[in-house]
Parts: sequence; C-alpha cells; structure tokens
Amino acid sequence: MKKIIVSFILILSLVIFNKTIISQVIIFTTSKLSDKNISIKNIDIDYSKKQLTLNSIQVKNTSKIYYENIFEAEKVKIKYNFKSLFTDLIIIDHLSFYNSKIFVDIEIKDGVITNDNLEEVKKNKDNYKPKIYPIKKKDINFLILKLETHDTQGFIKTSRKSNEIKINLSNISFNKIGNKTGFQHYKKVFKIVLGDIFLKVPGIDLKNLIKKTYKLQHE
Repeated sequence: MKKIIVSFILILSLVIFNKTIISQVIIFTTSKLSDKNISIKNIDIDYSKKQLTLNSIQVKNTSKIYYENIFEAEKVKIKYNFKSLFTDLIIIDHLSFYNSKIFVDIEIKDGVITNDNLEEVKKNKDNYKPKIYPIKKKDINFLILKLETHDTQGFIKTSRKSNEIKINLSNISFNKIGNKTGFQHYKKVFKIVLGDIFLKVPGIDLKNLIKKTYKLQHE
C-alpha cells in the first residue's frame, strides 16, 4: 500500500511539475517570438481536450510613451495538434482571444506623427536598420488553422489630447495564419486589426494623419 501511495505522489508531482515547465516554455517562446516582455497570471492545461487556457495576459510596451502595456487579454484559448508538437510545423487548430485590449501611443509634433509604441513610424525612417536575427540550424514554423477574437477594444492616446480614444471592435475570424511562406503571415493579421482600430478613429484630421502615416487604405 505504501508503494502505491508513494508512486501516486511521484506521478502527481511529475504532472504538476510538467505543467509548470510547459507554462514557462510558453511564456519564453511567445516573448522571443514577439520580442516583447510577456506576463501570464496562470495557464490551465487540459490534456484530454488538447487545450491550453492562458489567463490575464499582459504584453509590455517596448517603446513606452503613455501606456505600460501594448496588449492585454483576459483569456486566450489554444487548441493544439499534439502530434505536430514533434514536427517542424506546429499546428494550432483553434486560437481564441477574449476581452482583449490593444493600446496605441502616438506622439504628434507640428502636425506630424513622430513616434509610436508600435515602432511603425521608426520603420519608415530612412536611417532605420531592421534587426538581424542569427541564422537558425532548424526553423520551427507554426500554422493557426482558425483565429477568433471576442470583445476586443482599442485604446489610443496622442500627445495633443488629454483624453484617450476608446474603440470597440467587431468580432473577427481568420483562417490559416502562420510564419511560413504560403500562409497569411501573423504580422499582416495584426496590421489588419490595427487598421480596423485606426479607421474607426473619430475626428477627420487625426484620422487622415493616421492614414497618411501608416499608409492605410481609405474606406
């Protein structure tokens, strides 16, 4: 009986330990992928459903002007393909964001957007040098078969306005998103969501300035 109890405790400890390791791996991987400091309150793992639930996510601003974070979400659900975890292409069957918030800092001087926390203005400058990443021995790509957002809000604060602009976004859905040629790139998806925020900005002057700076198509 004692052996059974000891074995049970060891197995239980191993499961709990593995969940902790998995949680740390997820935080580390997402931080490296986005080049951002990411914090997650806790991660629930349901092995039977092949599902992860990330709770209270915060992505810190790299170029902070006003906001501490660039992104927050109450919850993110990830349904994954278990077999793909051992291949060069990790497949996410379903990725859902709940109660997300996107924060945009914009600095305006003399009627021109000179800086932002998205680092898009910096990329448009003539002296901009993109970050050079070391050559990898082996690339690990990912594919998200379906991505959905629920109850997303955008917040914009500019240097010439004391009050922030709050924008409610429609629920949206994307298919086949990844970081490999042939898939819709995840950075393009982010720009689509960002464009949806910008095109709903009230005030014609600010809207036109944003469209010009970020090269958005007119409605």
